Amino acid sequence: MPRIAYYPVEIVEDPELRAILDHAARHGTPRPESQAIRAHAPATLRDFWWQWERTFRNGVCDHAIKELCRVYVSKTVECRYCGDQRSTRARDGGLVERDYDDLLEFERSNRYDERQRAALAYARAIAWSPEEADDALWERLHRHFSDEELVELGYFIAVTFGQQSWVRTLDIGHREVLDEGDEGLAPSAAWVGTR
Repeated sequence: MPRIAYYPVEIVEDPELRAILDHAARHGTPRPESQAIRAHAPATLRDFWWQWERTFRNGVCDHAIKELCRVYVSKTVECRYCGDQRSTRARDGGLVERDYDDLLEFERSNRYDERQRAALAYARAIAWSPEEADDALWERLHRHFSDEELVELGYFIAVTFGQQSWVRTLDIGHREVLDEGDEGLAPSAAWVGTR
């Protein structure tokens, strides 16, 4: 069992909360296990859902770039639960599984273009190396992104870093709540739990 028990999602009657949980079960990212933990505090579940909808699934910045940054953060905080999730929207938009392979070596990889590398450098600076957010990085970022995109992307990276750092401590695994399939999972995500 996880460190915080899954809320008994089968008793959720609130239509908005039920829809959030059902969406997680059908589409993943976030998967239903982390949402079932958040369901203990309905306001938290709603808040997370709305910010995720507005800044990850939607918003002004390219979704595939946000997805690469999300998985980069997952890999750096070593959250397998989050790192084994995939955005179906990013996949439908052209990201393939190989695009996740070189994230930790993004600066040297020829898999990413300059815009993607700049976003990933931004993620690294926000999560781990604020001293790297120097004039050179900002010049690089401004070449590829508008101020509006940079605000959204920075906010999204920061929320992702905090959420994934927290989720990692919970010891949750895939297919433990509302197991309706593998939607939103990496092909290699055959494991259950983080134990």
